[in-house]
Amino acid sequence: MPFIKRPDGKFSVEDKVKMFQQMGSVGAVLALAFVIVIETGVAGEYASLAEMGLTAMIVVLAVSLGESLYFKRKL
Repeated sequence: MPFIKRPDGKFSVEDKVKMFQQMGSVGAVLALAFVIVIETGVAGEYASLAEMGLTAMIVVLAVSLGESLYFKRKL
């Protein structure tokens, strides 16, 4: 399902809010997967790599929340 529904191909404010909300949802699911992998010990010797991935997903969550709120104010 495309974000851009306009013929000119530019993002509207509603499109940006929707995009950042979906990005936050995907980031939350991936962060949960990283937590499960780390806590169950499945990562093994790659635990430090999984922790870096978890940190990256936390940053994605923070950015998507901030940008979603920023563009909601513009509505």
